[in-house]
Amino acid sequence: MSDFDKFAITIEKKKLKQIYLIHGNEDYFISRAVELLSKQVIEPAQQSFNLDIIDGQESGSEEVLSSALSFPFIGDRRLTIVKKFDRMEKKHRLDVAEHLGGLPETTILCLVAGEIKAAEEPYKKITGLAEVLDFNRLKSSDLTDFLVKYARTAGRELEPGNADFLVELTGDSLGDLISEIDKLSLYVGDRKKITFEDINAVVGKSRTHNIFELQRAIGKRDAKKAQEIAGRMLESGEKAVYINFMLSRFFLNLIQVRHLSKRGTNTNEISQKVFDRWNPFINEYISAAKLYSDYDLKNAVGVLLDVDVKLKSGGYEGPDALCVIIAEVVETHARNPA
Repeated sequence: MSDFDKFAITIEKKKLKQIYLIHGNEDYFISRAVELLSKQVIEPAQQSFNLDIIDGQESGSEEVLSSALSFPFIGDRRLTIVKKFDRMEKKHRLDVAEHLGGLPETTILCLVAGEIKAAEEPYKKITGLAEVLDFNRLKSSDLTDFLVKYARTAGRELEPGNADFLVELTGDSLGDLISEIDKLSLYVGDRKKITFEDINAVVGKSRTHNIFELQRAIGKRDAKKAQEIAGRMLESGEKAVYINFMLSRFFLNLIQVRHLSKRGTNTNEISQKVFDRWNPFINEYISAAKLYSDYDLKNAVGVLLDVDVKLKSGGYEGPDALCVIIAEVVETHARNPA
């Protein structure tokens, strides 16, 4: 049972905590958790009186505490939800944390954040008092299993390999993936099964310049095509940080594929060991692994790590980052191929 499912069961049984800290990088689970809490804690007819949703980026501790320290109006509970708490000025976050012990018993406070450092204040103090829910993006087989189950709830059949293909095209954001499955459900009509061809038609062709095609061009060491696709992705609004993350995952997978290939492991076993199941593109991974030496692959991971740091610190703009990746990863061959 997933952490979200466990949370949902406790909330539906009204087993409530007074303070919640909901954080992580998976917006889908965070949004659903906040929505569930809102519906279960405050009756719909009372939400205009007893539910406050505050934008932490635009507000300070005074507004949060004014709401959290107030008593409910015509009801048993008051719920204060602070979104983007991590973007509130630190002095205000510290102020909120200092007052957590004095909340009325009728108040439930929910602090919502992205990725945090739990060992640092104010989170160290908050985590000692709150029910902490850490919702991060699902990976590998967990993500695939979730998509297969979600499709089943929509009355569709989605094979694990095709779910992996959808992730390759779309990325690992559950919100985006669920949106694509919903589109596919409409596309297939009366058919229950969502096929590889359906995904390629609905998602692939609408995303000619996507991370999957970029990985394919980089896997073939086609620098010109990779540069063209990367440029179009940035123009369409794709974030350089996301592209860099997906390419890092791609090269980490290539390292494993190359290592297993050199040991003489068969294709099916390589796919199972690296991706936890059959990947329909495993042969492309194996071909790419032959074009990159061990040195190339280690160099690629190092370059991508450096680019990630500079993107997040403001040292690189998106176009510069992609130019560096393609020049130093795709065009630069090992001095000592092995």
